[in-house]
Amino acid sequence: MCMGVAAGAYILTLFAMKVLSASPLLVLSAKGYTGDKENLGKCEQVYFRAKVIFGLNALAGRTLQSGSAVGPWNSSNAESFICYTIRKNYSIAGWEFGNELCGSGVGANVSANQYASDIAALRNIFHDVYRGIRHKPLIIAPGGFYDANWFQEFVNKYGKSVDVVSHYIYNLGVGVDEHLIERILDPSYLDGVASTFSGLKNILQKSATKAKAWVGEVGGAYNNGHHLVSDAFVYSF
Repeated sequence: MCMGVAAGAYILTLFAMKVLSASPLLVLSAKGYTGDKENLGKCEQVYFRAKVIFGLNALAGRTLQSGSAVGPWNSSNAESFICYTIRKNYSIAGWEFGNELCGSGVGANVSANQYASDIAALRNIFHDVYRGIRHKPLIIAPGGFYDANWFQEFVNKYGKSVDVVSHYIYNLGVGVDEHLIERILDPSYLDGVASTFSGLKNILQKSATKAKAWVGEVGGAYNNGHHLVSDAFVYSF
């Protein structure tokens, strides 16, 4: 489930406080099917196993210069928050470092070299705060749109410090585009996104990292999609 940064952080923090300390089981109140045909539509609770991943602010401590965020990452707030989850015995599946800061970025960008250095710093924090803890959360980065040169440099420099290399896919483009339906109904256009997967896969295979490739966010058309397209049957393609 993907949501806005501010709303998502608030909701997931409450979720962690109220649910994770008691059980890794997420309980949603709902009317639905639980497998019992005789009670179809009568159930009051639906249970889901949920793994929570928190995003860390990768802009802390930096200054913005012409769209680029420069300077080293200030990890103090992130380290304090991670330590808090450990003290409260919350089960966190992973920490994702940053959001849409790779390549040219969205609103701001961080160089691959600096990003890699900051990931190494985050790994050092992990060594300290999770010492003696058997099951450690994943370190996930960069959480943004794929840029071959940026990802190549990032993985080559400190690829061993990251467990998952995440990227986003909105292959239909911006939601206000009037040609979305044409693209959706064009199999050759939809197949084009395979190059993103193969490109990142090749980078990881040729490097010394054991990191896996994930799609951390996906939605077809970005900027909330397009009315009568994203909310219509054609979007099911």
